[in-house]
Amino acid sequence: MPDITPSVLANAIMGKLYDVLTNGDATVPKSADNFFSWATPGIPVDPDDFQFLQQGFTGVVKPAAAQTLLQTVGAGEGSQSSGADGNSTPQPALTDAQLAQLRAQDTAGLYQQAEFFARLVDFVPDVSRINNEHFTTLSVMNNDGTLSEIYERVLKFSQVMETQLPDDVKQKIARFRSLLVATTEKTDLITGDKVPVTGPSPLVQAYNDKMAAYDNAALEYNSRRIDALAADDPRAVSYWAINASVLRNKVKAAMADWITNGYKEQYEQIAAYIAQVEGRDLTLLKQAYLDDLQKARLTGLASGSDFYYTALTPASFATSAGWSQFYFRSGNFASYSNATFKASGWEARASGGFLGIFGASGGGGGSSSRSEYTGRFNSDHCSMSFEIAQIPLVTPWLKRSYLASKTWRFDPGNPDVKNDVLCDGGSPPQGLLPAYPTSIIFIRNLSLDFGNNSGFSHYLDEQRSSHAGGGGSVSIGPFFLGGSASHWSKERNTQRDWGYSYTNQGLKVPGLQIVGFKCHILPKSPNPSPDIRAWV
Repeated sequence: MPDITPSVLANAIMGKLYDVLTNGDATVPKSADNFFSWATPGIPVDPDDFQFLQQGFTGVVKPAAAQTLLQTVGAGEGSQSSGADGNSTPQPALTDAQLAQLRAQDTAGLYQQAEFFARLVDFVPDVSRINNEHFTTLSVMNNDGTLSEIYERVLKFSQVMETQLPDDVKQKIARFRSLLVATTEKTDLITGDKVPVTGPSPLVQAYNDKMAAYDNAALEYNSRRIDALAADDPRAVSYWAINASVLRNKVKAAMADWITNGYKEQYEQIAAYIAQVEGRDLTLLKQAYLDDLQKARLTGLASGSDFYYTALTPASFATSAGWSQFYFRSGNFASYSNATFKASGWEARASGGFLGIFGASGGGGGSSSRSEYTGRFNSDHCSMSFEIAQIPLVTPWLKRSYLASKTWRFDPGNPDVKNDVLCDGGSPPQGLLPAYPTSIIFIRNLSLDFGNNSGFSHYLDEQRSSHAGGGGSVSIGPFFLGGSASHWSKERNTQRDWGYSYTNQGLKVPGLQIVGFKCHILPKSPNPSPDIRAWV
């Protein structure tokens, strides 16, 4: 096989990954939403960065923080306190005021985590290029605002069809809505006031948890099936021949669990009913949507600006088992180096645009200067593997059915919005909101092997020396391979070195990273029905 450059390899790897994420068969249906924006390079994160998902905003006293405070204030020693394992061990005493201080600090850190994450995913992907360059890069539309800003604009400046619903139907809608959202009280750390915050209800949480489990089972099934179809690895072919029925049963069991314990049919029936009622009277529903948006609004402690609470489900995804395994072997290169995929009327070409391996001065997700490795190596001696999970985004404030409804329009009497278009339904689509993210593609435990390639080894040696002097990072396509990168913590955004280890033939990156976002393409919107005569 001829020598290739790292960029050609990156294109082939992404071709196979795209195939695994989007294609299906009789067991796993083909993805209806197969548009992805990739972070280039990937964004490394820690499992602790998502602590707010499991803990909420209730601060607790952490042993390490307590010890630091005691050392700072020089408190007395010799009293008893509970250790991290619940057993009583000799520790210095903390006063009630000190305990309250530590809980407040932890609460502030949880809010900070939630803000960093909400801002990371509050974007509108750019889908305007016909050759689908977003197949290779994360391209964000910045001119018209964030996702939440555009959605708020829609609710404030839209008109809806004027029709009065019977009281019993209004009561049914209110009851259904109460099953989809849950309101809790949080303490505003700035004002001290109790404020309501809207989040997903237990029904929605269960639905999303079981959907995530089904998605992961489907990912594993697709990955193993595609490896076997490539027929370039006897072990992969044998694995499929022997275990295909087991994998198929896992997918079916995950679907059954989604239906039984994830309220799949009930949730979708509720959503369908609400969508159907939208064609009769939207005034009450639109006001409820505005209320949900306001209840999800939080204020950043450091920035002082507002953000909308967004979560991931399941909350324990970062440390859970059961992630799907992805392999790219040398034999896959021929099948995927020029792969083409259809996406809502236009094409995604694996043969164009991905950067190969490069060093960066600023690190993952935010580098400003890059020095790409242009050497060549034999593709017979390259492989990559990692664990992968597709985790749904939970945005209880974003009512997607409203955006696609035929019963609203922008107010034609308002000169600021009368010509606004969210999505023109074109190929590719254009507008203020042609698409929005619905889930995040995470990977972990990445391993890259280039065989005995002296040129690549020399390049890694140079990068290793650069890192020792405070240099940047190394990556291939959307995969972060180690080095210095930005990181959101519970206190602030920082720059840090991420764990990785070089070997003679490649490297290993054990940590967690975001490599891209799955996005939903909005149909033509607004697209009001011509039969509507009265608007309000």
